[in-house]
Amino acid sequence: MALSSHQKRWVTAFFLAPTLLAFFFLSPAWAFMILAIAVSALALWEYFKNFCKARSILDFGFILAVFLGSMILVAAWAGSFRLMFVALWMALFVFAGRAMIRFNQGKHGFEKLTVEALSILYIPCMISSLVLLRGGDKGVTWMMLPLWLAFMSDTGAFYAGTYLGRHKLIPALSPNKTVEGSVGSILMDLAVATVFKLFFLPELSWAFLLVLAVCAALATQMGDLFESMIKRSFGVKDMGGIFPGHGGMMDRIDGMLFTAPVVYCFKVFATF
Repeated sequence: MALSSHQKRWVTAFFLAPTLLAFFFLSPAWAFMILAIAVSALALWEYFKNFCKARSILDFGFILAVFLGSMILVAAWAGSFRLMFVALWMALFVFAGRAMIRFNQGKHGFEKLTVEALSILYIPCMISSLVLLRGGDKGVTWMMLPLWLAFMSDTGAFYAGTYLGRHKLIPALSPNKTVEGSVGSILMDLAVATVFKLFFLPELSWAFLLVLAVCAALATQMGDLFESMIKRSFGVKDMGGIFPGHGGMMDRIDGMLFTAPVVYCFKVFATF
């Protein structure tokens, strides 16, 4: 009997989650950085294939994005914000140069620049917050927090929206998202924050973690809606099919891309 899309989601999660958890707890920080580079590269390929019309992995813009994105992630692992800024500056210079050459050839220049340059800010820069979390105090715990927040936020939004959803949230971006789903997302993240407070981060105040949970849930929803906006702008339905029932890499990490920087900012605030 063929599995439904919903069943495929849970089968994929059932096999993938234990492997990732074991890797996160047993691997050193540099190994997590390598994984982050691989995830970034896969997400960048989906991005360039769908939004920049790249026809192969030899596309010059894609290669540049992977190189500069990897540079940002290595810099995050090394704790060098100076190197991260250098990579960002290089990204603007390189993609601006490509755009001007295209414009001189009578092609779209500025549009190409904005789409390609956004890939660096949108994917490796956001993922770098996870690498920064992993390299700090209680690295594994803080790195796991945004992953659980993003996953449970999606889960809460899906089930609350499916069974209780009545009022559309932002139908122009995502017709299936509801206000009830948004509330379910927040409640699930409050539950995650409670678990982390009780077992992993007892030194943090309840107020701090609960505010973090609400902000993280809103960030996850924003990340999901942001990807939906880009896909609708380019007429794209699914970014890829690497995860059965989940879609592509971007479809799986869209919420986390916005959640992780929020958690990193809260950690910086907590230790300031």
